[in-house]
Amino acid sequence: MSNIDQKIENAANKIEVAANKAWKRRSFRIASKSVSAAAEIGLMIGAVHLSEKGYKTAATCLFGLGAVGFICDLLFNRK
Repeated sequence: MSNIDQKIENAANKIEVAANKAWKRRSFRIASKSVSAAAEIGLMIGAVHLSEKGYKTAATCLFGLGAVGFICDLLFNRK
């Protein structure tokens, strides 16, 4: 393994450890889930604006992505 590959691997391990440590805190989980929900709702609101401007295909894709993400958050992220 080259030197750059090793550095990338070490950095990824440090990020993973930090993320796992942060996820154990309730406040971090609440904040990250709130940001995720806000982004998904933003996608759906953006889809409405695109639809009003005549971009129906893009609006449909955005709304679908936002809705699926929001539903998955509600169903699978209950901890």
